[in-house]
Amino acid sequence: MTDDVDRTVNLRQDDSSGASGAGAARPRREPGADHGFDPHVYGRGSTRSERTVGRDLLAAGALAVVLTALGFPFAMLWQIITPRVEFVVLDDRWASVESYPEGYVQGDLVFAGIGLVLGLVAAICAWTAMRERRGPLLLLGLVVGSIACQVVAWKIGAQEWQRFWDAIERAPVGSHVWRPPSVLFVQLDPAAAWDALMVGNFTTALDALQLGALAVMALAATFTYTVCAGWSRRPSLRTDAPE
Repeated sequence: MTDDVDRTVNLRQDDSSGASGAGAARPRREPGADHGFDPHVYGRGSTRSERTVGRDLLAAGALAVVLTALGFPFAMLWQIITPRVEFVVLDDRWASVESYPEGYVQGDLVFAGIGLVLGLVAAICAWTAMRERRGPLLLLGLVVGSIACQVVAWKIGAQEWQRFWDAIERAPVGSHVWRPPSVLFVQLDPAAAWDALMVGNFTTALDALQLGALAVMALAATFTYTVCAGWSRRPSLRTDAPE
């Protein structure tokens, strides 16, 4: 009887010490005990990418630069598709051929329409192409780049406007000239706004920073990006982060 009990105990000890199959007890891993775990790194395996403020700022800055460069084709497209107002040069003045030309308002409408479409496309592209950098910093770069894009297009249009006035002053009497499109409902003078702030006149400073149509692209991009973020299932907004 004693021998049987000893053999049973020995068998149990051997089983518990030598078991290596699926039934063997495995040590419990603590969260963060995995090899290579970093609380600032999302994802698993070799596809992890570190997320830092510096890298997010760099991505936002690159996005803003790309959007600013789009101001040049923006201006070209705006100048091409916007109808121009025809003028005739008289003896002592110049006058429009039409009594109430629609080109004055169409310049602002076409400018705002292009900005609206481009803002939607820019937000969608930024959301899909820059998945690892999604967040408020990328949204900031999107807003800054959108405003800069339309400011560049507006400045190019202002140069075309100045060339028009130079041409109409040299044009002989009876000649016809076509007025290029311009953004009328904009009052943007950073220097005047700064001078007003220096003396504490905030109302005058705000009056000198009326973006008008220059803010359409930024508003469209912000709305689209916010909607995409609202539908995201991940708090970090990144596709490589856990849900």
